[in-house]
Amino acid sequence: MTENDAENELANWKAAQCPFTIEYSLRALDDIRLAVMDAFFSLPRGGAEIGGILLGQRLRRRVVIDDYLPLDCEHASGPSFVLSQRDRDALVELLASAERDPDGLTPVGWYHSHTRSEIFLSEADLALHERYFPEPWQVALVLKPHTFQPTRAGFFFREKDGRIHGTDTYQEFVLEPLPLRPVPAGVAPATESAPSPRFPRGPDPRGPVITVVAEAAPQGPAPGPGGTPEPAPEASAPQIADLPIPSFLAQPAEPKSHRFLVAALAIAVCLAAVATGYQTRDLWLPRLTAVVWSAPQPPLFIALKAVDNDGQLQIQWDGNSPIVRRATDAILEIDDGPVRQEIQLDAQHLNAGTITYGRQGGRVDVKLAIQLSGGNWLTERPVIWEDLPSASRRPRIRRSAGRETSWPSKPPNSRRTWQPT
Repeated sequence: MTENDAENELANWKAAQCPFTIEYSLRALDDIRLAVMDAFFSLPRGGAEIGGILLGQRLRRRVVIDDYLPLDCEHASGPSFVLSQRDRDALVELLASAERDPDGLTPVGWYHSHTRSEIFLSEADLALHERYFPEPWQVALVLKPHTFQPTRAGFFFREKDGRIHGTDTYQEFVLEPLPLRPVPAGVAPATESAPSPRFPRGPDPRGPVITVVAEAAPQGPAPGPGGTPEPAPEASAPQIADLPIPSFLAQPAEPKSHRFLVAALAIAVCLAAVATGYQTRDLWLPRLTAVVWSAPQPPLFIALKAVDNDGQLQIQWDGNSPIVRRATDAILEIDDGPVRQEIQLDAQHLNAGTITYGRQGGRVDVKLAIQLSGGNWLTERPVIWEDLPSASRRPRIRRSAGRETSWPSKPPNSRRTWQPT
């Protein structure tokens, strides 16, 4: 079978559930494949999906696909093949024009590509098929392009009970590209025919045509008046004139003395700027230093407080304080009259920010000492002065770091100090 025979050949598609055989032109489906691949590479990450109608003939137990008509989708909803109202109106006009086809072809179905999903019919695809292709013998073709693999395809149809199996195709097949068509040597390529009225074609969609023209044999010199051939004039080698170089291409060479002067001037300007800055350092250096050192520093307190609730002393601090986050060690001291405890807090308890202590005396001194990474200790100390509260008395809170608190008659001596190690 020659390449032209392969191009004009009809291939068969048959499934046990399909009540008829589908025959399709290899040329027509190869044209569709080329258009699908062009749209696939037109945009990054999947390209654009396209579609159109399939033209052919309905025979007794066969549906033959001979040609196609593309639908110019405006992609109003994105790169997928989802038809807007304007696209649907264009589809109606396309179907009406196909019914008047001069070759007697009729719409036998439609096709579209899936670039971001597999071969199936979505709910929107099924609705489009039911509305615009209601005949029991009309089919749908879905094509799946790939970057490095051949294009895959599958047909969908109405079974004997009218149901359409749209989740996947019964028989998937591969669309291999048709080979190139060289023109025999010595035969001039035919002139392009007028485009079909139903499908305005640009370049021949069947692929590029390779024209192989036989090289003509060299002819001898023509005979002169006496019958002897006149010697052919020797072909002189083409002489290239010495044309002047255009002025916009000719770059005049810059004298070395000029480049040296420019470099020397730049060095002199830099040295002058450095000398001026050094001489006037008393004017700008204090301001710069003040700006650098005036950056706001994080507050050096941890909001330590103690709440007495019916003899249960809840000791709390800010676990999210920058001081707590930078701590390397922490000791909680509790002075409850004759009882004095020192509790070393690990990182988990320190970040929790609370601990409960069963109070025994009337006055409880609480101190939290935190060691920072530099070796210094930060201490905060709220003091509980009053006796054990009764159930009717409201618990009182003492906070350090200058916050407003509720005091007894005699204010405590609260302080926050830095103690070097």
